[in-house]
Amino acid sequence: MQAKFLVRNLKLVLSLLVLSACASPNAAIQNSGEAGFISGDGTATFLQINERKSAPKLAATEFNGAKISLENFKNKVVVINVWGSWCSPCRKEATELEELYLKNKDSGVQFIGINIRDSKVSAEKFVTNYEITYPNIFDRDGILLLGFKETLPANAIPSTVLIDKNGLVAARQLGPIDRALIQGFISSLVDE
Repeated sequence: MQAKFLVRNLKLVLSLLVLSACASPNAAIQNSGEAGFISGDGTATFLQINERKSAPKLAATEFNGAKISLENFKNKVVVINVWGSWCSPCRKEATELEELYLKNKDSGVQFIGINIRDSKVSAEKFVTNYEITYPNIFDRDGILLLGFKETLPANAIPSTVLIDKNGLVAARQLGPIDRALIQGFISSLVDE
């Protein structure tokens, strides 16, 4: 009886911790070793061309089974959004990201979503529910994100990283997107 009580209380405490981890843009996100995640506070960074480093070789399989690679998007601006279906700010920005994608896709801009710390079923349901049409990758453990470690790491959920037409990491916003800011980054990179 006492063991059931302890297990039930432990589940409650863990549930509250998970909910509070994504309750606001400034909420703490659970650390994960050396590649720990920090809370996304909206901080944005835009690098000058001479400050940029090459994007990692990001290659994976989309939810629909198609292969995707950054190599396929040479001469395009690439917007990478890191998200989880369990993340409240991610749900809030999903529609805005889709609208930005539709607005910019004919201007040489490609969006890619990277889902982490999630179940594949929940991630796929998220993409369907929010009618997201740009490619999405399932990266449960965040292994693909480690490639950004030496540039502008996407170390908050959500995070948005932009890659210029030359394959260099150019900008990042930690936390939920500021739509006008991301559009400004996109426009600047398209015009380079």
